[in-house]
Amino acid sequence: MDRSIIFERVKLAVDFMLKHQVINRLDANQGRTLNVYNSVSGEEYYTTSWETGIFMACLLAMYKRTGDPMYLDRAEHAGHYIMSLQVLDQRNPKYYGTFHECTPQSVEFCPRDATTAAWCMVWLYEATKKAEYLDRAILFAEWHMKYGMCGGWPLWAIFMDENNFKYYTKGSFQSGTGLFYHDLFLQTNDPRYIEQGLRPIAETYVRDYFNEDGSIIVEREIFSNKIQIREGHSIESDMHLYNDDFGNQMLMAAAHIFKDEKYRDQARKFALWLASVQQEDGNFFNGKKTVSSAVAQSLMYFDELGRYYNDPVLLSAAEKTFKKALEMQLLDTDDPKLYGAFEGMPEKDCPDPRKLTQMRTNAYMVIALLKLEGKIKNFWLGGEHNTQFMDPLCDKTLPPYKFKW
Repeated sequence: MDRSIIFERVKLAVDFMLKHQVINRLDANQGRTLNVYNSVSGEEYYTTSWETGIFMACLLAMYKRTGDPMYLDRAEHAGHYIMSLQVLDQRNPKYYGTFHECTPQSVEFCPRDATTAAWCMVWLYEATKKAEYLDRAILFAEWHMKYGMCGGWPLWAIFMDENNFKYYTKGSFQSGTGLFYHDLFLQTNDPRYIEQGLRPIAETYVRDYFNEDGSIIVEREIFSNKIQIREGHSIESDMHLYNDDFGNQMLMAAAHIFKDEKYRDQARKFALWLASVQQEDGNFFNGKKTVSSAVAQSLMYFDELGRYYNDPVLLSAAEKTFKKALEMQLLDTDDPKLYGAFEGMPEKDCPDPRKLTQMRTNAYMVIALLKLEGKIKNFWLGGEHNTQFMDPLCDKTLPPYKFKW
């Protein structure tokens, strides 16, 4: 791997995001950036709650990588859009603290998406030490522990209207929620976020969501826990067989904090399964279309787990995936709404992945490449590059507590 070219490629991708960010205090979209652009149909729309969060995470990582305060300023703009989505009406505690999905007018939200919005607010606090950002994340966590989970696993979707409607099915892609609780604990020192958040999610994920070959079981029924297979198109099944939305990263964090390698071993099994089904060109194909976001996530997993276990299969897959990630960046176009971004997941009216782009893949690629470069620490999804928990009682670098009163 030629890691020397990583920063140049990352900067092009983040420049693309910044170019399309709304900065206009008279525009209610201020802070958002381009989420999806389909150059064939002309369809385009801005980032929702969680996508604005991962955009903000990229800006915070670039701030740490460069020291340029412009990235931090733009990250705060994104953070304030997320704040405008938070439900602060206390008349109905079932929603107090969560986030509207897309705009302040949205009646729906997915707890997993709202989690990412709150999660990236944790990292905005980490970078700025402004208390309100952490307060917003804590407010969400308190809602989520009380109303957003059933049996220790997050709910699928909730509608905040008079019907009080919910989707109850349990999705594997909720697994990354545990990492939000892990990161929030490191900023608050509140152990409830480990015991009531990370632990039940990590335990349930390992027990219920993997086949023997390491592949993911995407859906289970809420109360029977039976494997659920829905007829017809399901974007979750199409994509989340390969893109776990950071479940593996959560398992690696769980392995450290619980001092139990069963979690990392399961992460390795999934990574090996991913390597076994990876296409020759480094992409992933679900029988219908390529899954671009899985390239970014698998790059993180192949590299970190490959080095941890000194696993030649994963290290070889990391090389192939790194090459594919660079090939996916759109540098052969004069369309400003494509240049610098990464190719997206094909759609019905756009079968060519190089004719469209989506924030999910763009942001995941930026973070994956910065992890691979390894020049910064303490950033979203940093994993081995981030500060890990140690009980202060056992930390020899800390002086004893000074009693005064």
